Amino acid sequence: MKRNGLVLLSLVLLFIMAGCAVEAPVVEEPRPPEVVDLQVTPAVTHWLPQVAVCAAGIPDFGIITRVLPRAELSLAESDLILRLGERLETDPFVVVMGMEEIVIVAGRNVPVSALSLASLQAIYAGTITDWGEVPDAVLTEDLQSALIKPLSYPEGHEIEFLFRRAYLGEEPILAAPQVFSTVEFIQNLFEKHPYAIGYLLASQVPDGMRILSIENDAPIPSGQYVLAITSSPVQGRMKQLLLCLQQ
Repeated sequence: MKRNGLVLLSLVLLFIMAGCAVEAPVVEEPRPPEVVDLQVTPAVTHWLPQVAVCAAGIPDFGIITRVLPRAELSLAESDLILRLGERLETDPFVVVMGMEEIVIVAGRNVPVSALSLASLQAIYAGTITDWGEVPDAVLTEDLQSALIKPLSYPEGHEIEFLFRRAYLGEEPILAAPQVFSTVEFIQNLFEKHPYAIGYLLASQVPDGMRILSIENDAPIPSGQYVLAITSSPVQGRMKQLLLCLQQ
């Protein structure tokens, strides 16, 4: 009888211990590091510092960046593309990251604060070469003539292409412009040529540089999407990166 009692007590203790046992925590398998191959056009290189900040906040995540002309972008050789413009039929998956605007900038002595679209088009077509020929210009009595110096990104540059599409109806620039490729260079050109006129992304216009308003009866499509393009739907760390950039 005593032996049976001991067996019963042992069974009770086993059940109590089993009920109090703590389940072992489930250990998640660590995610392997991920490296994304990013291609960007020269027009959006000013986004790269923020790309680096966002990437640094994602664990085990890295980015290899290549700056390429728009015509050389390829999803076959990259995981992610950042560029300006609109979605193309060949773009598999697109996320809008933000907006940029192309604006008209001018040297300190340009005798207008606003310019008609027709006058702007005539300047870049080469049919107007002097501010005295511009109906919008107000010249002083002692200055009735001032040669216009058109400035432009190189032919084929993404911003040059989008400027022509937005402001020139995709017509070529025939005015033999002085070419620049950086914001610093156009600043130097304006110092040398105070009657010059050019264009930049609004987000890159330096403090103190003049912006001309362009007048036209119809809206001017100067706004440009910043697009992230991928070959498959974004997820995981890539999604974290793009969400950070959108903010």
